[in-house]
Amino acid sequence: MKYEFSRYVAQDSVMVLEGKTKLEVMDELITRAADLTKLNRDVIFRMTWKREQMMTTGVGNALALPHIRVNDIPNPVVIVGVTEHPITDYQTQDDQPVRVIVFTIAPDENPEAYLQLLGSISRKLRNPELVKSLIDNIESPAAILNVIKSTSAE
Repeated sequence: MKYEFSRYVAQDSVMVLEGKTKLEVMDELITRAADLTKLNRDVIFRMTWKREQMMTTGVGNALALPHIRVNDIPNPVVIVGVTEHPITDYQTQDDQPVRVIVFTIAPDENPEAYLQLLGSISRKLRNPELVKSLIDNIESPAAILNVIKSTSAE
């Protein structure tokens, strides 16, 4: 089975993030993740920040890819957030602000699928034009979803 990330993105997992700091936007994403996965929000919060302490997930090119593995979910959940404000305190690898955050929560029991999914996200969003297109469509989560779905062929 191929783990193409756009397969896991739906209308309710595309967000326009209003926060102005890393903590504020991550808080918005974590709240949505708890709603979508039905997992305890505090557990997701702790796991996400523990992962972030190991190494920043700000990969550069205005992009951050936070990700965790958890028990008790059957399928991955991928949330795409586009920020209204550049997030300057994200500590990215290129020291540039973050505008697009793709938060992945995947089942713990399949590390191979998890790595395939992260690879799919990374390959797709390595394209600066795609990232720009996501930002340019911030006024419409439906348009953001269309951009993601229209580029689903790898």
